[in-house]
Amino acid sequence: MHSKTILDGGRVSGKASVTKQIWRCNHNSISCALFSFLSSFHSREGILIGLLQDYVQSLLNEKIIDERFSQIRTKLEEPDFIQLINVYLNDVESRLSEFSCFIDSVDVNFSKLSLMAHKIEEKSTRIGARHMKLASIHLIQACDKEDHKLVSQSLCWMKHEFINTRNKLQPVLQMEQRILRLMSKQT
Repeated sequence: MHSKTILDGGRVSGKASVTKQIWRCNHNSISCALFSFLSSFHSREGILIGLLQDYVQSLLNEKIIDERFSQIRTKLEEPDFIQLINVYLNDVESRLSEFSCFIDSVDVNFSKLSLMAHKIEEKSTRIGARHMKLASIHLIQACDKEDHKLVSQSLCWMKHEFINTRNKLQPVLQMEQRILRLMSKQT
């Protein structure tokens, strides 16, 4: 998990500020270069963590995700979290492609489509993808009505929500990966 460097009023507190204080005290020694170097990593990591937290909060405010997403992000180590989100995105994308093939067939099996939509809803609920969960519920309801036009519209809306959710989650994944790289450089 990332270190708990805290952003306080635009200043980085924690390890980075201690390192800067030591640097000021030992400015004539060779160690000042090392402390300055370490400080820049702690600062970048702290700033990135702060940006990530703010971005995730904005996704919560937009209701793209729900608290479940934040809980998972907090509980899992970065590599596991990144893998979970990537698996989710790839799985839903392939299921939406499958869905499109089934809906275009002459003899539409609405119960099978409903089961597929349920699987997307379950996966979306598990990771806290709120908009995808709502779109899935809407699609399930359309399948239950066995209305081809309504199912097509619901699928179109779900695809839109998937693209939006994927685009909103990509920066989270990129920031988590960047934090991992910065942390690996520190060790």
